[in-house]
Amino acid sequence: MRSERIRVGYVIPQLAHGGAERQLYELSRGLDATRFQCVVYCLSERTFPYGDMIREAGIELRILKPCGHFDISRVLQLARLVRKDRIDILHAFLFHANGYAWPARWLAGGPRLVTSARNCQTIGWLRDRVNRLAFQGSDAIVCNGEAVRSFIGQHYRVPAEKCAVIYNGVDLERFALSTESPPSAYRSGDGLVITVGRLVPQKDIELFLDAAALLTHRQAGTRFVIVGDGHCRGALERYAAHNGLGRQVAFLGERADVPELLRTADVVWLTSAWEGLSNVLLEAMACAKPIVTRDVGACREIVRHGVNGYLVPKRDAEAFAHYTLGLLTNPVQASEMGQAGRKIAEEKFSLSAMIRNTVKLYDSLLDSRVGVAG
Repeated sequence: MRSERIRVGYVIPQLAHGGAERQLYELSRGLDATRFQCVVYCLSERTFPYGDMIREAGIELRILKPCGHFDISRVLQLARLVRKDRIDILHAFLFHANGYAWPARWLAGGPRLVTSARNCQTIGWLRDRVNRLAFQGSDAIVCNGEAVRSFIGQHYRVPAEKCAVIYNGVDLERFALSTESPPSAYRSGDGLVITVGRLVPQKDIELFLDAAALLTHRQAGTRFVIVGDGHCRGALERYAAHNGLGRQVAFLGERADVPELLRTADVVWLTSAWEGLSNVLLEAMACAKPIVTRDVGACREIVRHGVNGYLVPKRDAEAFAHYTLGLLTNPVQASEMGQAGRKIAEEKFSLSAMIRNTVKLYDSLLDSRVGVAG
């Protein structure tokens, strides 16, 4: 039996607001500290807010300052740190981190390597090539959904038995049910629709605004809140104003009070062009809110159409408006869907399940059973 704690090194591009960053934080602080000792290697100086939170949890954080988009100096630095820290398992989060962890693992002397696939989208010829090599050199690949496993199998030619499907977990206490609807400065009597995400092309907030314009034509008092920031914010604010939504839509930027904001919503939207397993949908379910989402990535593994929300099969603003109007005008149905979502989150997407399944994978790798199907 192993007497020393298992040393796990996590590699991630940044620790700013984001779903993968939250998952790394929850995993690293949730592992049994009597069995595991964690070190986080961040490939940039963008560490707010999770860098401080990781340190406050008593976890070591190493920051590798970049010299370019991909620089060999960071690979060498990471390898030196992994060797110095005597890492047993090196676990990369996100495609960008895979490209650093894979060569660093070999230079460091060969700890077990776990890479990750958390999205269903290609990232350019060169990065795709690097990720294919990283996947081939991995002992296991964590996919956060069956759709993600299928995607990387087809695109990167990864054998299914090498992949472990481990669903994201949501903090069911942090997003606990509220006994009463909290007040909101953004809502009206006709309903409030919220989305949370980075303001980047992937999230297709233009579709959100198109659907919002359609819905306000049918229910003029509906209000909309967009939580998150990104380089598209200015253009999106102008797009909203151009479509007469200046008073109906609020752009809040990045916020620390996402649970409180979600509790004020009547419906939560996800309009992304591509996804893996969306964290905001899990958070909406934990808050017992009905969902309308585009059917991309692993969204259908979260949303059961007509049970806890609706799946929109294509880029269809009319469908978003139609389904949402039905929920806003039928609060009993909306409540039932929200409660069904909360139950699914408790049964399938808890933090404890995510941590338990990850520990199972780590144990299997250290027992030399390489390649574990989830």
